[in-house]
Amino acid sequence: MSDPPRLSLIELLRSSRPDVPRIVSTFVTRFNAAYGVPGRKQWDITKEEWHRYEFLGDRVLNLIVAQTLFTQRDSVLSEGEMTRILSSVVSNRALGGLTRQYGDTFARLIPESIAEQKTYGERVTGGAFEAFIGALYCEAGIDEVAFFINAIMGDAISTSAPDQNAVGILQEHFQKKGGVLPEYREVAREGPDHKPFFTCQVVFNHEVLGEGSGESIHLAKQAAARKALENIGENH
Repeated sequence: MSDPPRLSLIELLRSSRPDVPRIVSTFVTRFNAAYGVPGRKQWDITKEEWHRYEFLGDRVLNLIVAQTLFTQRDSVLSEGEMTRILSSVVSNRALGGLTRQYGDTFARLIPESIAEQKTYGERVTGGAFEAFIGALYCEAGIDEVAFFINAIMGDAISTSAPDQNAVGILQEHFQKKGGVLPEYREVAREGPDHKPFFTCQVVFNHEVLGEGSGESIHLAKQAAARKALENIGENH
């Protein structure tokens, strides 16, 4: 079996379904080769510099999520609604939960001086994500980082927004009926790489409940969920 093609970090970040473990591995390998000890598995960076990246990443993350909330097209959110959602989505608890979805992947981004403490609480894992975003911003730029953040955090952002949580409402509908949840699948992608347009279907028990499109995967999923709610007669 041949090895997978060697993709640039920007190409990996631009995927509509980012391979997060591969992105982290690629980043650590290339960062260490350029600035640290080549071949070291852990991100080779001082504790002080890690905290500097964490500071920067926090600001970049807040800006990108705020911009996404500001440009929501299904409804216009007030300042108070955007503030509440932003605080929830970028909290240490939310970021810690996000990193746990990828197992030990983000542990590679915790410097040895912190990893030696053997305590990966929400503050540390959330900090690792923020430091990673700060470093990615320096290496790849705001557009690539924004694409990546919206790809992996899009569902959390949209389902936290008032009148935007069709995915969450549909999930609650099926949880009440026994806990088996519908699945989402991408069925089409059109347009140029810098401005793709996606179509998704929501499927339950091999039946298509709804289909929708949008300028990102999470917007297409929301549109499909809204259509499914209409089809099953659920208010949303």
